[in-house]
Amino acid sequence: MILADKIIDLRKKNGYSQEELAEKLGVSRQSVSKWESAQSVPDLNRILELSKLFGVSTDYLLKDDAELPEASVSDDTEGLRRVSMEEASEYLKVNAASASRCAFATAICVFAVIPMIILGALSESKGDGVAVIGLVIMLLMIAVGVFIFIKDGTATEDYHYLDKEPIDTEYGVEGLAKERREQSKSRLGAMNAVGAVLCILGVAAMLLIEVYSMDSSSVLEATGIGVMLGFIGAACWLFVNAGIISAGYDKLLEQGSYTREKKQSSGKTASVMVIFWMIVVAAMLVALLVFHWDYFWIIPTVGGVLSPAVTELAKLVGKK
Repeated sequence: MILADKIIDLRKKNGYSQEELAEKLGVSRQSVSKWESAQSVPDLNRILELSKLFGVSTDYLLKDDAELPEASVSDDTEGLRRVSMEEASEYLKVNAASASRCAFATAICVFAVIPMIILGALSESKGDGVAVIGLVIMLLMIAVGVFIFIKDGTATEDYHYLDKEPIDTEYGVEGLAKERREQSKSRLGAMNAVGAVLCILGVAAMLLIEVYSMDSSSVLEATGIGVMLGFIGAACWLFVNAGIISAGYDKLLEQGSYTREKKQSSGKTASVMVIFWMIVVAAMLVALLVFHWDYFWIIPTVGGVLSPAVTELAKLVGKK
């Protein structure tokens, strides 16, 4: 294999475009294109940079008959599923798309409560039929959200093993994940910061609507709650989007919530959380049927507040 072919092969294995490789080496894209088409040869300094960047020897790059040595596998990685550069690069693309879908579905489920609350308040003067319409709208919106979640699960099922199984990564995968995470660090941080501000603004807007309006009817209270949920829904979109993208890097690096030790207890944690949210949904239905809409909105709010604590408790139980 000649140098041109080796550069193409190593660039693709590391998930770089010609533009990205050129930027890392401080040359033009046309220079990289000429190297790969064998119209020119990199100078010695560029050869050294390519060797360092791709983690190969200069002998491998310069000698046509030199073969890329197989990476040695240590005892603690034997039998583990191996993730290649191509697979890791494709996974990050799929995960980014999944983040957008799940964030949208989450926001829809939060927004779904708004028409039910407002129409439920209007039912006091317009009749119970209005409340039924609100309930139907809520269920339809939640159905859309659930459909998106299920479809996303199907689209990402080839990578579910990253959540549960210990992995061994090909050379360059760790560097790719760390580099992409560093590139997105400021953007994800901004999304979380804006989400936190939206939550605060939502509560403030609800209080202002109720305090500074002369109307003290239940419709006004419902409107205030609806505005708050609107802000919270937008915040959830940001939180979920940023969270899933960040988790994607953690899965490849086996860090955060996806260390090998934590993966072993992840199944128990997931089961506990499913049961927890089933209880929350049941409580919401009871509140709706028994107390009408007045206390309905409190249930998901309390559930969201308790969710992190329940998650941590489930993790502790899973370790035992």
